[in-house]
Amino acid sequence: MEHTNTSKLTVIAVLCSVIFFLALTLFEAVPEIPVDIDLKPFFIPLAFVALVPKGMPVVTVSLGAMLGEFLRDLLEGYEIDDPIGAIGYVVAFILAGYIVGSNPLNKFRLFIAAVMAGLVHAVIEATSFIIFSAETWSVALWSAVGNTIADGLLGGAIPLILIMPHLYGRVERYFGFAPRGKSRRRRSNRQVNAS
Repeated sequence: MEHTNTSKLTVIAVLCSVIFFLALTLFEAVPEIPVDIDLKPFFIPLAFVALVPKGMPVVTVSLGAMLGEFLRDLLEGYEIDDPIGAIGYVVAFILAGYIVGSNPLNKFRLFIAAVMAGLVHAVIEATSFIIFSAETWSVALWSAVGNTIADGLLGGAIPLILIMPHLYGRVERYFGFAPRGKSRRRRSNRQVNAS
């Protein structure tokens, strides 16, 4: 049982990191706005954390997203904000998974989860400008607000809300998980039918 769970988590992490890495590579075509505001496909790890169960699977997705970014940075060269940004990925996507909870089709929760993930990652990454470089607070604030809009809203919430109905119930079965919230819905339907 332990081996099965470990294998399942490894597959989730690798799949998320590879898909996120490929999407990041495609999104590099979108020009960056100084200072360090760029569009990232946050909807990919967000969809994973919304679909897999809470706990270790959500943590595994977050680590997979961090690995995907790490691979992308390996190709283009590391910058001072990358190690702190890596921590931001893990914290942001774990938080998003818990905000979605057992409601992966709830548009409001998906929106809040995506924007919060963008905000948390952007704020954590922006602190590196203050800690490691001579940039001012206004530059860090500009970066945080810009990346929250770019990653959390444009690259996160909008595509996430559009794709989730198409992914729900299809992706989870490949990992061996029941869709989130489904058991609760079945119980509610049984209670309605019984009465």
